Amino acid sequence: GESIMAKEERLQILRESPPNSWVAFSEDESRLVGRGSTYAEAVAAADEQGVSEPILLKTPDKWVPMVLCPCT
Repeated sequence: GESIMAKEERLQILRESPPNSWVAFSEDESRLVGRGSTYAEAVAAADEQGVSEPILLKTPDKWVPMVLCPCT
């Protein structure tokens, strides 16, 4: 069986994708199976990869840097 990709790996894929787009992962989240500017495009791309029920995630309009600070 394929291993589930690490959360960091998924985050990296999302960060490399265009803002405000859709990213499709396989049912077991082990691989990226499609991208699209719309939900339908990402689903169609996944379908071409033979994935009928992809897990879809939307990328944000812009990445807000997470600043961790001891704000006390």
